[in-house]
Amino acid sequence: MKKKLLGSLALSMGLLMMGSATGASAEKRVVIDPGHGGKHTGTCGLTGNITRICERDVNLQVSLKLQSLLEDKGYDVRMTRESDVDFSNYISGTGGDLDLRMRYANDLMKGNNDQTIFISVHHNGHPRYTGVKGTETYYYDGLRYFDSRWPHDPMQIKYLQDSKRLAEAVHPNMVNNLKTEDRGIHADEAFYMIRNSQSPSVLLELGYMTNAEEEARIKTNDFQWAAAKAVSSGIDSYYAVFEVYNVKNERLTVTKTKEEAIRFADKQNEFVTVLDKKAQKTIYDNENYVVYTGKDSSEKGFYSYQLAVDYAKQHANSYVYNKDAEWIAWANGIKPVYAVYQSNTKKNNYYDYKKALYEAEKLTNAKVVRSDTSEVIWTNIQGQKAVTTPDVKVLSGSNRVKTSVEVSKMLYPKGFAQDKEQKVVILATGYDSADGLSAGPLAGVYGKAPILLSESDRLDSSIKSELSRLGAEKVIMIGGTGALSSGVEKGIRSMGMAVERIEGSDRYETNRKIVQKLGSVNGYFIASGKQFADALSVAPIAAANNWGIILTDQKSISSSSLSLIKGKPARVIGGTAAVGEAVEKSVKTATSNVKRLSGSTRYKTLSAVLWEFKDKFDSSAILLSTGENFPDALSAAPLSIGNGAPLIMTGPEMDPSVEFFLRNLANGQRIKEFKVVGGTLPTNLLQDTTYLVK
Repeated sequence: MKKKLLGSLALSMGLLMMGSATGASAEKRVVIDPGHGGKHTGTCGLTGNITRICERDVNLQVSLKLQSLLEDKGYDVRMTRESDVDFSNYISGTGGDLDLRMRYANDLMKGNNDQTIFISVHHNGHPRYTGVKGTETYYYDGLRYFDSRWPHDPMQIKYLQDSKRLAEAVHPNMVNNLKTEDRGIHADEAFYMIRNSQSPSVLLELGYMTNAEEEARIKTNDFQWAAAKAVSSGIDSYYAVFEVYNVKNERLTVTKTKEEAIRFADKQNEFVTVLDKKAQKTIYDNENYVVYTGKDSSEKGFYSYQLAVDYAKQHANSYVYNKDAEWIAWANGIKPVYAVYQSNTKKNNYYDYKKALYEAEKLTNAKVVRSDTSEVIWTNIQGQKAVTTPDVKVLSGSNRVKTSVEVSKMLYPKGFAQDKEQKVVILATGYDSADGLSAGPLAGVYGKAPILLSESDRLDSSIKSELSRLGAEKVIMIGGTGALSSGVEKGIRSMGMAVERIEGSDRYETNRKIVQKLGSVNGYFIASGKQFADALSVAPIAAANNWGIILTDQKSISSSSLSLIKGKPARVIGGTAAVGEAVEKSVKTATSNVKRLSGSTRYKTLSAVLWEFKDKFDSSAILLSTGENFPDALSAAPLSIGNGAPLIMTGPEMDPSVEFFLRNLANGQRIKEFKVVGGTLPTNLLQDTTYLVK
């Protein structure tokens, strides 16, 4: 969340307000207008009346070649015509060719005007002198905007400097590549198309068809490709800049280098973004603070601390996050429990351990104390010791099967106790989440039974060893032979252990049979049987609180599942794309206590679940696992039984809504241990997570 050069990842809400400059629809668009066409031939030069090749024809040939080159480079190219057609029988006036052609071109630009350019391709002719030749480029400068003889589109005024810059980028390339006489760049209000375009625009006169030498060249393939390549290269140069925009989508400046743009952005007293025009990506913003509001941590960016705080004060459960420093600067949803002392004098209280540590490290004889527990959690005072909690224990093997074994060893380091009533292990496949998704609560039925994950077609030696070490007497196999083969079952039986297989014709029937095994439960979670994250997010809660997990299709839920739910609290997990509205309505016919817990992502859904059951988490431990895949989290559910530890699932970066939940949880109770299930989480994320609850 640090302020930095931005990639293509999802940006803050402030950026999303930027409109066409930075929104998803922005793209490098070129509208090419091959001048004339159909009955409007343009100049036919010296020989056109004989060869029937006039300006309309070579304009189109060059334009089609330019279209091909630009599309190969990734430009979005729109053509006013791709064949020999006209727009009207007459040229000027309302309904004429120029009027209708320009209306069509402006429609092609609509919604992306700032990132579009208009290129009108022409060839010239002189009415009297055949010796005149060379290349010219025209743009509209707006100096005679008041002259009623040359009415213009008001939007073109916005792009006057861009049109000039486009002309300056394209023209030298044409002269050099075509090796023609340079007749210059001209500002001219007489050309209808460039003064009425609703984006930066130029009109190109590539050469004179009334000059014998130039006309002969103009009709050749080589000349046309050379012209197209020259214009294409000039367009590349035009887009190779950086633009700075404010939230009103007003462009504040254009620079040649990224560094210039960033320096400009950092000097602004408003929120701005830097657009790499060539890449069409926002690469930087001067957003210094983000306000996260509510339990779903909606985001809004601010460039100043005071503006951020003023906004946050209007919303409950809000905090102001300093992007540069990566710490909370202000909050109303948590208490400032981190106190910095110098010797025995309190200097200040802080919401974030990182901020407290930063301030303390600048002092001599300093310490950071948790004001709610009076524990010294950091010190540079000689002879004084600091509490090092939370401890981090990583439960990880070389693969998902061996990771489940490590979790089992954490649960029962000495194996099952001799007097344990049910020496049962649950076995599920580690390679398909379908059957095992609802197995978490089953662990509670069998006295905190470990959940081991197996290969589908064989019994891994590590599983055999763990079953023996535990002293297991019975294995509950989840799923049919497609999930766990008969060979796996035979391998277990050969070890002298009883086997019970819970299976159905599909994942939903298997799920119902698992739920029936639970007996009387306190409530039910209704989750998708096809999207693993939602069901896994509730598995530890279900296991610890005697709830069942019912899996459902997106569109409908079975009557047998509804009969199980009857009269019990039900929580629908995930959005309507996972569990549809029709399912929720059906659940409401079975029980009145129904609530949907969902968010815009799997992690915001997890946050909604965690907040709903926050009062049930009375553990000093937290479980942490990846939310990008199912196996590690699947085996973690039994770790919550008996201690109410929440399972926090995360991607490479933790979602702000989950971060805020953790901060809030740790604000009211001391977290002493993280149990990290699996080895896929980055080290820096683990450190940052421990800092959240220090």
